[in-house]
Amino acid sequence: MGDHTSIYIAVEAARTKFKPIKQSGKAQYGTHSTIKDIMDSVEMALFAEGVFINHEIRVDFTTGVPVDILVTRLIHITTKTEMKSEIVLNGMNRGPQGTGSAITYMRRYSLQTMLNLTPDKSTEDDGDFASTGKRKTI
Repeated sequence: MGDHTSIYIAVEAARTKFKPIKQSGKAQYGTHSTIKDIMDSVEMALFAEGVFINHEIRVDFTTGVPVDILVTRLIHITTKTEMKSEIVLNGMNRGPQGTGSAITYMRRYSLQTMLNLTPDKSTEDDGDFASTGKRKTI
């Protein structure tokens, strides 16, 4: 594995230029940042630092059962260094609509994690409200 310093330096330089992340998504538990909100916040700053965002679906057949994997890459174009995240989607996708939802949902969370973005209130909930109907008070 080569030196990945360039991608980390470029991402950190871009982070200083990220716009505030909006929360335009609405769900029964409140508002949240959509993938569009996140992209609107980070895309131009990453582009200015030569970082390209790539999402793809890979199907792994090594166990004999197809496993859908979302691969997210942040690629520094000039040095060809990259950061990569792989998330298994199986169990989340029930039919085409469910698959699309799972992909969008995990694209959002992979970018939040890879870019160290501060999560929105619904993300920070740790799923408590969705599973219990009660919010934690901090």
